[in-house]
Amino acid sequence: MKISIIGAAGSVGAPAAFYLAAKGLADEVVMIGGRKQNVLKQHAMDLSTAVSAMDMVIRAGDYSDMGGSDIVINAAGAPQGVIADRMEMLPKNISLCEGIATQVKQYCPDAFFITATNPVDPLNYATFLAGDFDRHKLIGYSINDTFRFKEMIAKAKHARVSQVDGLVLGEHGSSQVLLFSTARVHGQNVSFTEEQKQSLRAGVPNILKGYEELKAGRTAGWTCAIGLEIIVRAIVEDQQCVIPCSVVLDGEYGLRNMSMSVPVVLGREGIVDIIELDLADDEMAGLEKTVATLRPAMSIVETSLSSANQ
Repeated sequence: MKISIIGAAGSVGAPAAFYLAAKGLADEVVMIGGRKQNVLKQHAMDLSTAVSAMDMVIRAGDYSDMGGSDIVINAAGAPQGVIADRMEMLPKNISLCEGIATQVKQYCPDAFFITATNPVDPLNYATFLAGDFDRHKLIGYSINDTFRFKEMIAKAKHARVSQVDGLVLGEHGSSQVLLFSTARVHGQNVSFTEEQKQSLRAGVPNILKGYEELKAGRTAGWTCAIGLEIIVRAIVEDQQCVIPCSVVLDGEYGLRNMSMSVPVVLGREGIVDIIELDLADDEMAGLEKTVATLRPAMSIVETSLSSANQ
């Protein structure tokens, strides 16, 4: 199993490289960077030593070294200051993702492609259009929202997170839809007061705001590493498990020409199934809101790529 990580010097790519290697999910990990080549090389040297007893190849490389990759993770992003919303990163990152999609299509066209660059939904769609990828092998990383939802359910219900289930649908951003109908504690349905729902709806999407206020210059790298390992393991081990991912829709939920987070079944063939849930009335209203938020971003992607190809 060969995994290539683009943006591997960054705060998402570097932890992902470490965790995937430490968990033994690859025989070879190629770390590809941009501006920070010395940082990239140092990470590769350090990680190679860290997992040396596992007889794994860890190396820094460029796009041409992706050849033969089974999985490619794009964690690269344009330099960005403090932001209030992930969508602020869209204009700078469209052309970056277009270029990366072209390189992946050239060197490893059959690889599974995981988009882990924000804003993930429109950029996953941009990657789909730019690279003409099979949508079942193109996965946008959005599981962090579900991690946070489950964490806050646990606090509200005085339970352990390991005892909690729940899913988040829609935008990986402020209009995400918390699916209270999927919430379970010890496998049992749980109810929420309207006050609790409003508190969670305000709290989960605002995690980003808390990060940005610290001005630490990094993002949820450790969380992303855990989530990316879950996705990669599901593919490698053909787990056929349900994971929320941003995927390009073609009629599911009555939607087309966009990517957003929905529950999918992941296995060796990639996205084996897209699960269409029966939503409660307030959840359906939330879905309509998140679609209204995402549509303009998808249009920006289409216009940008169309202009670039003229």
